[in-house]
This record gives sequence, C-alpha cells and structure tokens, in this order.
Amino acid sequence: MSTKQLIIFAVLFFILVTGLVGCFASREEKMRNKALPFYNEAIEYFLTGKPEIAREKVLLAIERYPGFVEAHILYQRIRAKNLETKDLIKEYRRLMKENPNEPKYVFLYARLIEDIEEQERFYQKAIDLGSDCPWGYFGLGWIYYKTQRYADAAEHFEQAIKLDPENPLFHLNLGAVYYLMQHNHDAEIHLKRAVELAPRMVEGWLNLGTVYYQRADFDKSVEVLRKYLNLYPAAPDAEKVRNIVMQLSGGNF
Repeated sequence: MSTKQLIIFAVLFFILVTGLVGCFASREEKMRNKALPFYNEAIEYFLTGKPEIAREKVLLAIERYPGFVEAHILYQRIRAKNLETKDLIKEYRRLMKENPNEPKYVFLYARLIEDIEEQERFYQKAIDLGSDCPWGYFGLGWIYYKTQRYADAAEHFEQAIKLDPENPLFHLNLGAVYYLMQHNHDAEIHLKRAVELAPRMVEGWLNLGTVYYQRADFDKSVEVLRKYLNLYPAAPDAEKVRNIVMQLSGGNF
C-alpha cells in the first residue's frame, strides 16, 4: 500500500470512528433526554418529602437510561434513608459484575462501601477502566474531601469538570472544597455554576448561603437560604435554617 493510500485510509478510518462516536453520543443523549423528565419529577417528590413516589419515578428514569449516574445516586439516597444499604450493596455489586468494563457501575458500587481504603481502591479501578470517565476522579475527590486532603480533592474535582464541564455535582463539590480552603471567590463561582446548571440542586443554595454569611453579605445569604427552604421544605435542617434566616432578616421570614 502506497503512502498516499495509507493517508486516505487513515482519513477514512478517522471519519468512520468519529462518526460512530457521534452516533453513540447521540444515542446516549436521546436516552438521557427520555429519562430526564422522570428524574426531575423524582427530585421534586424527594424534596417535598414523598420518597416512595420519588423512588418510583427515578426507577422509570433508570429504566429508560440505565447509565444515568445521577438517577442511580438519587435512588441510592432514597433507599439508604430507608436503611436498605445491605440490599443496595448486593444490587450494585451485581450490576458491576454484569458490566465489568463500565467504570460508572464501579463508581456506583464504590460509593456504598463503608471502608474508606476499599472505597478508594474501587474509585481508582474506575479510573483505570476509563480515564475519560469523570466519575472515578469525582469519587477520589470525595475521599480526599472526607479525609480533609482538600488540595487533592480540588485537583480531582477539577479533573472531573475538565471531562464533564456541565455536570453540576462536580461544580458543587469543588465549590464546597474551595470554601473549606478559604477560597471564597472561587467557591462562589462554582456554587453559582452548580445552581445555574441545576436550579433544584439544593445543596448549592445552602452552600452559597454559607459563603455569603461568611463574607458578611447577609442580604444575599438570606435570599439564597430562602430559596433553599422553598425548594426543600422537607429538609432535615429546615428549622435550623429558618431560624438563621429570621435572625439575619430581623425576624422576617
């Protein structure tokens, strides 16, 4: 085969490969779009204190898009709240074994493990399986966050954002770490980005309220904490946050 033929073959191969990736991405996007309305409904029911209906809705989302990580996370949260962790571990161990080359399922299994060293090992395994999958980096970032290695946590959350810039969960956690590192400006940027991407990500509003409180910008703190309470009336800390709002606003809720 001549050099010219090799170049033509290489170009055609590139076109074919990129075309296949485009089709795959399109298929993934279509599945996600079909699942998203059910996921959004599940979030709404969860925030308003209706976990059983939320569970039904999130399962419908997962049924339409099995690789919907955020939906799996919500499903795990709902079941863990009902003390179903042992059954969850069995369920996600099975999913991981059924999808041995899929880092998402390694991540989803790892986040249920109590032993932090074993959890870290599985997150690293997720990265080894797919270095272009952000969830392994996110998982390691969470480990370093929990063990107060904030610089390492920030580095891994930043890597996750590089791979998936539009993921609000990654911005939420990077913002939280920056706050703990006393980088309040950077914390505000990423927390605001999180709630821009996902307005119902209530943790973002709560964390923003904390950043503004720390900065003594009490008007902004009250504004976003009210947003948190309006979105999440079933919040476990609702009474505490409501009292803070009352204090900062001179008794006006």
